[in-house]
Amino acid sequence: MVAVSRSTTDGTYDPAEYDRFTGWLHDRSDWEAATRHRFVEEYRSDDLSDDVFEQYLVQDYQFLEAGARVTALAVNQAHTMEEMGRLTESLSVLTGGENDYFQRAFEALTIFEADRKHPDIHPTTAAFNDFMLRAAHEGNYEETLATIAPAEWVYLDWCRHAEAAHERWYLDEWVEIHVNEEFKAYVDWLRTQLDTYGPQLSPERQQRVAEIFDRTVALEAAFFDAAYS
Repeated sequence: MVAVSRSTTDGTYDPAEYDRFTGWLHDRSDWEAATRHRFVEEYRSDDLSDDVFEQYLVQDYQFLEAGARVTALAVNQAHTMEEMGRLTESLSVLTGGENDYFQRAFEALTIFEADRKHPDIHPTTAAFNDFMLRAAHEGNYEETLATIAPAEWVYLDWCRHAEAAHERWYLDEWVEIHVNEEFKAYVDWLRTQLDTYGPQLSPERQQRVAEIFDRTVALEAAFFDAAYS
């Protein structure tokens, strides 16, 4: 079941109430549903079954390519060369180091080649990929950031919460990929980008960005649900 977020029609960003645009976006979403999900709590206590993690990892791998494509679109939409460079660095991580983790984890979990490359795509995975790509294609830089920033920020938050000594290396390493100074700096940079450009948008675009952010967080929670189906 997709988590239901709070209304996104209760006004635009008010700098007198929030000193950060992303703080406003955060509080309008159902953040806890995505970052303190049953999956996260079982991960934290090392009670997550391999069957659930396999389902999650196989589906997440299908999400990897869509995430890379959305990041590539953001590179093209960026306002400055510095922004293009920062996003390009992230793109190299998605297509390099993170992909390497997936291959080693698949081997450890004995996931067959066909199931890695051509699995049955869960409807939630398909919906998530479609939503992010449509938001990026139909919008501009800020709309694309409204998909990337919450997706990465959610990972930073839940992985921090789940950080512990696990018996299985692939659980530890997946957390380590998302709990380190480099990844934290990237999430902070994404937030700062939205903090900079969000308040400059028209009220209509602020609402659109908020709706995209909300939906991305809700889909992150739904993605965890899907691992149990």
